Amino acid sequence: MTQPILNQASNYDAKNSYTFTFTYLGAEHTTTNTLSIREDGPGTKPVYEKDQVSLDKNHILPATTLNNGTAYLAKVRVKLKDGYSEWSPEIKFTCYTTPRILFDTIDQHQFIYTNDVLMSAIYTQAQNEPVTSYQYTLYDQRHVALVKYPIRKPERNSPTRFSERVSNIKKGKLYYIGLKVVTEHGIIYEQLQEFTAQYITPSVSGIIQPTMNKDDGQIVVDLFLKQLLGTSARAYIPKRKNDNADNYTYWKDDYVFVPKENPLIYTKLAMAKASDWIGKFWVMNVQNGLFLDFSPAEDRGQHIKFYKHDDYITCEKEFGQIKSRTRSNVIKDLKLRPFYMFVYVKEYRVEIKIVPDQTFKDDDWNEELSREELSQYGEITKETQQMIDAAEAKINAARQRLQQIHDEHWQQYITKVEQAISDARARILGQNELRDRVMEIDDQYWDYFENTEMINYWKELAKAERESEAKYEIYRTEYEQRINDALSEIKSGAMTLDDGRLKLTQYSLVYSFILREVIDFNDSKLTLDGLQELYNDYLQKYK
Repeated sequence: MTQPILNQASNYDAKNSYTFTFTYLGAEHTTTNTLSIREDGPGTKPVYEKDQVSLDKNHILPATTLNNGTAYLAKVRVKLKDGYSEWSPEIKFTCYTTPRILFDTIDQHQFIYTNDVLMSAIYTQAQNEPVTSYQYTLYDQRHVALVKYPIRKPERNSPTRFSERVSNIKKGKLYYIGLKVVTEHGIIYEQLQEFTAQYITPSVSGIIQPTMNKDDGQIVVDLFLKQLLGTSARAYIPKRKNDNADNYTYWKDDYVFVPKENPLIYTKLAMAKASDWIGKFWVMNVQNGLFLDFSPAEDRGQHIKFYKHDDYITCEKEFGQIKSRTRSNVIKDLKLRPFYMFVYVKEYRVEIKIVPDQTFKDDDWNEELSREELSQYGEITKETQQMIDAAEAKINAARQRLQQIHDEHWQQYITKVEQAISDARARILGQNELRDRVMEIDDQYWDYFENTEMINYWKELAKAERESEAKYEIYRTEYEQRINDALSEIKSGAMTLDDGRLKLTQYSLVYSFILREVIDFNDSKLTLDGLQELYNDYLQKYK
């Protein structure tokens, strides 16, 4: 009888499953095998011995069957028509806990702050398994190896700390650093850690603070130079002559008011063209609608748009005719209250979480100032809430007027039908005449409902919504004029179709933060006639 041979098993973590393979060259076909495992020692009994059916010559040991830190002996046999084969010779293996590697050069925010860094990592392993060699590898954001550093041996006086000099790191770019270790008993393990280089750079502007000394007749001028961790990003203000901070008003010297008609645009955010990124935003006094938009440079490509609702935030992405929408968690009666928005983008997925700010502590960590800000923020949102209430009142009034008109026509319909039934009971109308009369009344009502009432309903609501936005109507006129000027430049040849379409798209991007509706020019297939048609339809809708 041919004896199977169990192939040597590598040492592995008992928390994981493991596939044992064997060789069997017997003439008789078999699909069932028995694996027997016992602790290494004289006279020990099996801790695992089970049959398993497999077309391949293997046996899968379930996770957590064995214990880490223990040596075992394993053997296998196969089931034949008349019984079992002989047991294979025993092999020895040991279960070890998976090592852990901590990259202590990279901070908790996954940043380093120089382009030349001595990368360092600390190795730990539950059974104190010593490392015989290690190797660092630098990967790009797609996990493609950029540099494979030499294989090194641990230093005798520091056997669990491994270092490598990593140079020429580009600022703002996402990388992964990998460390692969090989242990004395054959464990091969690699761990990757992402990081981004963000150098410490001074911001473009500083702060000058004059203080008058009345007693000495002097003015003391203090100059403060701000320092930012990371890539400095300057805001672009599209509707102003310059990008100075005095284009805005402030509250408590900490919070900036960014009105819908004066949005901020940040360029070159150094997001590393990475598939994964995170963002944290503090928001207060924001009306429902679009309030945040991420797009590639020059508006070429897909946008990630964030919309505010009464109780949650939604994120929208479009690709061709496909629109994906993600919703945050729900915070009841969020409305204009202050909150933090955490955004996590992983590949093509967007996750959003919002958390109400009930302390105002994150900006200065001053208990007294925080309590003062918390007690006064309601005054800041008061004007916005009054504007929202006035707009909703106009829309509700329009709906009530429309409902009244609807009820009047519905009552006329009921009266006509009841009159026809009365005429039939009085034998003024026959049965067929009653049927025809009711059908005639019914057709008249539904013709009015579909072709008059419904059209007027949406027109009146749109009119009420425009009236509620009367404060911003001047910007609609300005937007329409800019679109018209750009179309005229395309027609005259002063601007190419591609450049003109890009300019039109940029106009729509800026004004989408102000107006309820703008024109979508972001379609490379649009001709000049198509652009003009979209513009004419918009004018007709808002005339």
